[in-house]
Amino acid sequence: MKASIIIPTRNRSKWITSAIQSFVEQDFPASRCEIIVVDNGSTDNTREIAEQAASLNKNNIRYIYEPEPGLLSGRHRGASEAKGDILVFVDDDIEAVNGWLSAIMAEFEDESVHMVGGTSLPMYDIDPPKWIDKYCSWKEDQLTCGSLSLLNKGNERMEIEPVFVWGLNFAIRRKTLFELGGFHPDNIPKHLQHFQGDGETGLALKVKEKGLKALYTPGAKVYHYIPRERLTVTYFENRFFYQGVCDSYTQIRKNEGIANIKIPDYQTFDQFSPNLSAYDQYKEIIYKRIHNAYVDGFIFHQESVRKSKTLLKWVLRENYFDYQLPELDSQEQQQIQELRDYIQRRATHPQWPLIMAQDMFKEAFNIIKSDDMVAALPRLDMVANLCPKMPKVHLSRALCLSALGRPQEAVRAAITELTIQPDNKQAVDILLKNQQALLEELKTVPRTTVQFVERVLKSRLNKG
Repeated sequence: MKASIIIPTRNRSKWITSAIQSFVEQDFPASRCEIIVVDNGSTDNTREIAEQAASLNKNNIRYIYEPEPGLLSGRHRGASEAKGDILVFVDDDIEAVNGWLSAIMAEFEDESVHMVGGTSLPMYDIDPPKWIDKYCSWKEDQLTCGSLSLLNKGNERMEIEPVFVWGLNFAIRRKTLFELGGFHPDNIPKHLQHFQGDGETGLALKVKEKGLKALYTPGAKVYHYIPRERLTVTYFENRFFYQGVCDSYTQIRKNEGIANIKIPDYQTFDQFSPNLSAYDQYKEIIYKRIHNAYVDGFIFHQESVRKSKTLLKWVLRENYFDYQLPELDSQEQQQIQELRDYIQRRATHPQWPLIMAQDMFKEAFNIIKSDDMVAALPRLDMVANLCPKMPKVHLSRALCLSALGRPQEAVRAAITELTIQPDNKQAVDILLKNQQALLEELKTVPRTTVQFVERVLKSRLNKG
């Protein structure tokens, strides 16, 4: 077997020198290995570095210029140019330990193995702040931190879920890659982020669906350089916005369309609590900001796809071997840009939760008028989470649920509305129209709620 190490890169010359050197110094036979540097439009001296490395080493190092932006184009261009049976995709900011490639290739001697990953440990620029611990999972000496692409599953080789073979250290049989349709869009420039997909995760999910074996081997160890810029709240907000986009993409493909997808809930900022230390309150604010950035990304992608048939077709494509980004028409571009600007303004507004709730309620109301209850309901659920006492929100939810044939939930929402507006006639009408569901609901609620509903109904009946 031969190996092709594929390094997509863009304007990362300060790191790629060390990466290439670590691959050149592997103990794996040079005659059975090639290194392919795929340059996604760099304006620094990446080309010079790659070509100099090729001239100084006996290894087969090739430089390829690929102007189409995004990690997808770098990966698929590299795969199409590769001569190896095993394709090893790496990031440009890692350093592989000696024996890394031998450990990977040894696992592929077993023909039942289709994917191999390994350990990725940090090279921190500075000590990470303590609040980052929330995003790292420790189990004894094992570490998982997807936000920083860190993984350590111990010193024993083992079969793992394919989603734990991460893109910075991702080996796969060439045949398997092409049979499964390759990677999905990934690491798209920010101004084109509506074209973002779920990257290697999408491919890993296809590997799992086919029941193919993926292995973790500790000898395939790399060190991942993490600069100080990645240890900031701003980086994590951007990273989670991007993850929200990725997860929206995954859901749309899973559902084969934009309908019936639950939008994650925002988290609101609580008032100052004298029982918490200042630092604990500071951390809670950070975590909520980062979580809400994830929801922003999810909503941004959902709404972008809803506004663009071209984008929906892109998300649902069978494969992306033709990785050229599609052209949106001027109206689609304008609507997506307006959406991006709107979410950015909304996220920085000092009265953000209230503004968010009001805006989403207006959106939902307009959707209800178009008789699309399926699309309106997730927005109303989010508004109810943000501002649970906002008048008419639960009534609107009740109307949607009733129209969708979910009487028990409709009754529940109508009762909630009546606790806010006891004289709301429409809410009472929903209870009266769904009497069987109401009787079932009243069997499970506290006695005080039963008495409240009885008083409301009696008052309405007395009025005529």
